[in-house]
Amino acid sequence: MNLMLWLIMGGLGVAAASLLFKKRKLTQLSNVSDDTFLTRYESKFDPSGGKVLEGRRFIAKHLGLPWQKLSPEQRFEWISQFTGFVAEYEVGMGDLEDELSEMYSRAGLKRPSPFPATVGEFINEMVKANWDPESETKQAND
Repeated sequence: MNLMLWLIMGGLGVAAASLLFKKRKLTQLSNVSDDTFLTRYESKFDPSGGKVLEGRRFIAKHLGLPWQKLSPEQRFEWISQFTGFVAEYEVGMGDLEDELSEMYSRAGLKRPSPFPATVGEFINEMVKANWDPESETKQAND
């Protein structure tokens, strides 16, 4: 019983340390408004209306980051330093890769061979795959 208590306490300690680490690191990232995000995105990619900002929120949710901290030119490998411990980043990136593969297969397209390196590239791939944020919301509510 004593060992089980130590294991539980250790697990809670690691989770708390990860959360504190993430909160401390996030203060180093500046906020990016929706208008600034769209301006930066549209300078490199085809503007696609409302899907761009929903894509930003989609990525942030999977990586466990506030959406205001993401910018189109940020590289995923650079963002990893702000997502807590390594396992959290790996799980989030795995989820994003699975989601992108699923979007491409639903659209009947071939998945891009190199995974998108930046937030903007990922959103652009989502738009190419005709991602529908409304259908994602419906599926999550079902």
